Amino acid sequence: MTLGDDFSLSDAIALYLKRYPGKNDEEFNAQYGSASDSALAGVKSILREAMQIEPDWDRLSLNEAGDYVESVIHDRYPDLNAKALEAIGNYYTFLMR
Repeated sequence: MTLGDDFSLSDAIALYLKRYPGKNDEEFNAQYGSASDSALAGVKSILREAMQIEPDWDRLSLNEAGDYVESVIHDRYPDLNAKALEAIGNYYTFLMR
């Protein structure tokens, strides 16, 4: 999945979450320059969507819930690569622990 014509949402997600929970703003802004706001909006939209997913907590452990979130996001956005999906799953489990 691409944002505009110049970069992929997968790459933007992976870069934004590279040091999470630490910040990676400088590297992100350096990579995307004047398109940083657009790239960040795309990333945050996917992350908000991921956090709205409701795993079955009666059946799933935290790690399994992260895998479930990755699966749901992959179904919704099949063009996202494995690195981006893993970053989203890790983001989810960090916030839900």
